[in-house]
Amino acid sequence: MGKYKVGDELIIVNDPNKEMKKLKDLTCLKVEGDFAKISWGIKIVDVEYDKPNVTLTYINFKGEKNKVFSVCKDIENFDKQKVLEKALLRAFQNEIINISVDKNS
Repeated sequence: MGKYKVGDELIIVNDPNKEMKKLKDLTCLKVEGDFAKISWGIKIVDVEYDKPNVTLTYINFKGEKNKVFSVCKDIENFDKQKVLEKALLRAFQNEIINISVDKNS
């Protein structure tokens, strides 16, 4: 990321190549003998809370921007962290389903 000041305006330039490399490094499947480990990386772009709902916008390791929606059923005990975790799990679930579809195509 580079920050540049032009007059009174601050311009922030993100390097998409660095972001994609970081996401690819985070995303892997390792098999060691009888044990396997999966790791998945996504970049959180935006989180919108509209009690009891949350909308999560994220970018996957292919650079595709996606949105997932989640609901907190216990409105009286609405917890932003828990509902965000629920949306993140949904995002990871979508990514795993998409990779399965891609491999079977």
